[in-house]
This record gives sequence, structure tokens and C-alpha cells, in this order.
Amino acid sequence: MKDGKKKRPFFLKLIVFSQVIIAVMGWLRVYQSLYQWDTLLQFEVRPGPWYSLLSGGLIGVLLMIGAVSLWLRLKWSQKYVQVSLLILSLGWWLDYLIFSQSSIAFYNLPFRIFANGIYLVFVFGYFHLIKNKLPTGHKDEEQ
Repeated sequence: MKDGKKKRPFFLKLIVFSQVIIAVMGWLRVYQSLYQWDTLLQFEVRPGPWYSLLSGGLIGVLLMIGAVSLWLRLKWSQKYVQVSLLILSLGWWLDYLIFSQSSIAFYNLPFRIFANGIYLVFVFGYFHLIKNKLPTGHKDEEQ
């Protein structure tokens, strides 16, 4: 532990890593929307390429901000991550329920509910247990 800085806890790293992975998935959604734009229009895919482009960009931006702010230990990062994950989770479920047109899409519904619930409980529970005890870079400066 050089320079008197405390090491980031494992679970914090896990949350940051998960946010980066989800953000990358959002950016891949943007890429696929642009790459397959003509095909999506040709087959009249609904809700269309603009929807996947904008929603992927929103996911990418929100979660990258969350991951970076949490890694930098900014004071507002915990609340930001909680709110953004809750908003994105609700949006994901609305998207899933509104735009899934096949009964096959609902085949793994119990797993989706379980996985989403476990992830949210983990993130919210972790932040609740540490109650803003994450050290910030500002406290580590020499006095």
C-alpha cells in the first residue's frame, strides 16, 4: 500500500468490472445498430435501429460514468451507481416485456428475474453495508 492509499475492496472491483462489461455491451449495441442499419431497415425490425442506437449509447454512457466515478471513489458515485442501475434495470424489463414478441423469449424468464434480482441485491446490499466508508483520494493527501 504505497503512498498511504488504501486498496480497493474486492467487491468494489467486482461492481466496477460488472459495470464496464455492461457498458461495453451497450457500446456493442451501438456498433451493431450502425453496422446493420440497412438490414434492420430492410427487414423492418421494430422498434428499429434508432432505438437500439440510442438505448445502447445511454447504457454505455451511464455505466461508464458509474464505473469511472466509483473507481475514483467520488462521493456521489455510490448513489449514482444505485440510481443508474435501477433505471437501467427497469428500462431493460420494460424493453423485454414490450418488445418480446415470441413465447420463446419468455422461456428463461425465471432465470432473468433471479439473475437481475441477485445483481441488484448485491450492489445495493454492498453499498448499504459499507455506508459511504470507501476512502476517497482526497483524504489521502498529505496534510
